[in-house]
Amino acid sequence: MKSISSFRSRYAFISGNFLILILSWILMNFTGPIPGTYSSLYYKNLGANDFLLGVIGFAATIALALVQFPGGYLADKDGRRNLVVTMTYGVALSYLFLVFAPSWQFVVFGLIIQNFCLLYQPALYAIMLDSVAPENRGAGYTIQAVVSNLVSLPAPIIALYLVATFQLDMGMRVAYTIALLTYLAAATLRFKLKETLLPNKTRGFPNLLAAIREYPKSVKESVHVWKKVPSSAFYLFLAYSGITSLVAGCQMYFVVYATSVLHLDKVQYAVAVAFMYLSISIPALLAGFRMDVSGRKRFLILGFILYVPAMTIFVNANYQMVLLSFFLFGLGQMLQGTSYNSLLGDLTPKELRGKVIGCGQFFMYLSQAIAQLVMGALYQYISPLTPFLLLAVGAIPLSAVVALKVFDPAAKEV
Repeated sequence: MKSISSFRSRYAFISGNFLILILSWILMNFTGPIPGTYSSLYYKNLGANDFLLGVIGFAATIALALVQFPGGYLADKDGRRNLVVTMTYGVALSYLFLVFAPSWQFVVFGLIIQNFCLLYQPALYAIMLDSVAPENRGAGYTIQAVVSNLVSLPAPIIALYLVATFQLDMGMRVAYTIALLTYLAAATLRFKLKETLLPNKTRGFPNLLAAIREYPKSVKESVHVWKKVPSSAFYLFLAYSGITSLVAGCQMYFVVYATSVLHLDKVQYAVAVAFMYLSISIPALLAGFRMDVSGRKRFLILGFILYVPAMTIFVNANYQMVLLSFFLFGLGQMLQGTSYNSLLGDLTPKELRGKVIGCGQFFMYLSQAIAQLVMGALYQYISPLTPFLLLAVGAIPLSAVVALKVFDPAAKEV
């Protein structure tokens, strides 16, 4: 009985908004990675080449960047909940463009619409931070990431089945249809979220037209917000933007490089992705609980550093070494994400989180868009090795920025 009571006490924070978000992420992460497994091959099947994959990523990410300022502004002005609910439905319906895409240009249009609907991201991250106590943030974000990873485990196998059964084109369209339906279910579930800002700060459903009219104001207020938070938060944002840009530039080409250069077949690639989801769960979960006790910074640095061996191994790997490379890559990505989000919450007051997240993600996505375009050109016209080697090399100075300029706060923001 004592052990049961201790368990309930330790995990009591898994309730309310946090539990609803976890359940919605379970739905979205169960099916979202299904089309993501072979999406680059699908785009090429619709007429894109290796460089155009970078162009597709660039266009989609620029759209995502442009909505971060108004998204953060609305999250702090009108509240988080209604913005999250409304725009999640938009993301779900945007999959229709991918289901019926006759060409890669139509894919670009669909991804732009989808990413415009991700206007809700600052509100989503803010409501997540608002809903978890500071002493549980590391564990909370890690549980969310591990659960998302575990439910993603069948996705590459399902993708393989669909592509093998219906061929690449129809199999991918079925995969996007499945994602559309589960995203609609997740959006409906999010109706149960509770607003976390004070009642006098929430004004019903977000006024998107007003947000567009006030775009210059939202940009000004969001940029100035960095003067109101510790310098550690600003350097944290710089380092994280740099590493995620390099990662984004590589991710579009993993399946292309693995199948065309390393000569893995679709079965081996699907198994490698599934192995990554499974193998990193336990070490990441242990790290998440530990970072609540010993601090987030060291785990953020470790996440960055793991990209060095991961990419060094990947560029000349056989199948077995791809498994090792994906384990290191996936673990690094999870550690960097959970520690970054936890540390950002520790450093940022609740009433400023929407603007901090929105401004940070604008510049982060802008740098990711540029990186994807540059990586696409390097992959197509210089060497397929270059995106992966750039990530390995770039991780070293970026981890040094964290080591020298970012510090765990003595008193964490609630």
